[in-house]
Amino acid sequence: MAVSWNFRCLVLGCISGVVTSYAANFSWNLGDEQLMFKLVTGVLAVVSGIFTIVALHISTLRCSETHSLSTLLQQYLRMKLVDLASLFILSKMTRIWKNPMRHQEMLLKKLLTRDAKTEYGMTHGFSDIKSLQEFREKHPLTKYEHYRDYFTRLADGEKNVCVAEEIHRFGTTSGTTGKGKVLPSKALSAVSILVSFPRRLTKISPVQKSAILYCKPAMKFTATGLPIVPFFYTSEDDRRFTNVTVNSPFSAFQIITDFEATYVHMLFALTDKNIFQLVAAFASQVYRGLKMLEEEHEMFLEDLTLGRVNPKIQLDEGIRRSLDAALTADPARADELRREFAKGFVGIVGRIWPHLEFISAIEISGYLRKIEARYAKGTRFFSIAYGSTEGIIALNYFLNTKPPQYVLLPEQMVVEFIPEHLSGEENPDTLLMDEVEVGKRYEIVLTTTLGLYRYRLGDVIEIVGFHERCPVIAMRYRTGELLNLRSEKIDVLVVNNAVQDLLAGLNETSLIEWTCAESTLMYDDDCEYDMFYTLFVELESKSKIHLSAEQKSLFDKSLRKQHEFYEHYRHIGTICEARVLVVRSGSFHRLQECIMATSTASYNQFKMPKKLRTKKMVDFMLTNVDE
Repeated sequence: MAVSWNFRCLVLGCISGVVTSYAANFSWNLGDEQLMFKLVTGVLAVVSGIFTIVALHISTLRCSETHSLSTLLQQYLRMKLVDLASLFILSKMTRIWKNPMRHQEMLLKKLLTRDAKTEYGMTHGFSDIKSLQEFREKHPLTKYEHYRDYFTRLADGEKNVCVAEEIHRFGTTSGTTGKGKVLPSKALSAVSILVSFPRRLTKISPVQKSAILYCKPAMKFTATGLPIVPFFYTSEDDRRFTNVTVNSPFSAFQIITDFEATYVHMLFALTDKNIFQLVAAFASQVYRGLKMLEEEHEMFLEDLTLGRVNPKIQLDEGIRRSLDAALTADPARADELRREFAKGFVGIVGRIWPHLEFISAIEISGYLRKIEARYAKGTRFFSIAYGSTEGIIALNYFLNTKPPQYVLLPEQMVVEFIPEHLSGEENPDTLLMDEVEVGKRYEIVLTTTLGLYRYRLGDVIEIVGFHERCPVIAMRYRTGELLNLRSEKIDVLVVNNAVQDLLAGLNETSLIEWTCAESTLMYDDDCEYDMFYTLFVELESKSKIHLSAEQKSLFDKSLRKQHEFYEHYRHIGTICEARVLVVRSGSFHRLQECIMATSTASYNQFKMPKKLRTKKMVDFMLTNVDE
């Protein structure tokens, strides 16, 4: 039986306590003529005393058993410093949340002053703008095309273009709901944010590790050699942090293929039953990892027993050697997992990681429901932040809210709000943080610290409350994913509810994925054709799947019931009944590969589009329909 770190630290603490007592007593009894020796033994007593306190404290905590003594002490000290710093940060944030508009004005003036002498600042008269109200009157609302030339020149090394600040990297958006964008970006450590921030919301041991699902994106560079990377990116600078706080060795973060990366991270996650969170950028990655665990559990058990990564997993030889060196054979853990796997995979997460506080990921496409239904009953789900490549816009300060709610960060971005009913206009009036109302929906407009001014992000949020005097928001949908044949504007949540109503009538059938298309993309010319929506859906069942016309009609009936304008257009006949097409197994995986090959998305960024935007995508899905 392996000796736990709790027992080891108890023994080390006792030994260190004896050394401390002996050194302190020896130093006290030395005469002044031996001052140097007295000083040395005194310092030894102090250092040993501190180690005694730390070791005895750790002996009372839940420890990740995959630690070495070095990483155990490093994580303990690092997390204690995080706890201390967070007290000051929280106090500062509370002051900001109590007076958000003051900090919005301060931030705007700082940015306008900084960029006033750039080409962009002089073109838009930054030096003449004295207030947020003047800014709204004089600067138009913008979209990415407004900045494309400026950012291209900035990436090519030209100075003083639009941002009077040294840029060290560029971020890239996924491009799954439109053409990918390249933006100036800050070198934030996504891993450190994901691992450290949740400690403020729950009582987590400072020596419990995290497990992260991550696939390294293909590296791209500007003409001047600056990296172009997605937000969720782990760089060489993160090595020391990941080696201490994450269960996977840093070499696992160098794997560039999705299946292999997911397998390796899941394998190392299994080595430690005391991890406190399972982290991924999106819930879909978590689902893929847990499904892989179910399908390949024998291979996982074999690797844990032998202490190596299975030869069937295609890896760079250097990475494989590093992983094998980091993976210790643990037949006892393999036997423990084998017993749990034999009981089935319903609720498996809580049985193999009994101390998991939460799964941290952004929910998309209903994957959370699928994870909860099969793998993680009772496990909390936590989305840490609301943001994008443009930056972190808000933080989740509420551990148990569903769907997640986020408090805006007034000192990070200037935020404006376009009322939902005006979002179709070119340059509508906007509201500020102190003008929005609870229960109303708004399109978000951002002014960021890296060169975006009054930028329409394309996200529609709902104000669900206030924290102090600062708005609390919930994400609702992206404007680029609205279904809109006759100006009815059906958002993703409505469509997802209709998909769930369709599934409710199907026994022993589960949803893999869905997406929609407007009928206008199905034709090659401009002739008048029937207008309708097509739902492409991939299902999983123990028997052959065949939906009757009556079953398929449930989707259309649900849309009509939920959406007033859709019901109106259906009633008068200008929109025809929605069609439901079941696609073959693996179709959405193939669609993902197709999109990845033609977009800027990385595996960590990828979001399955809920609306197909090109005829090529629609034709691709039509070829996968299960007749």
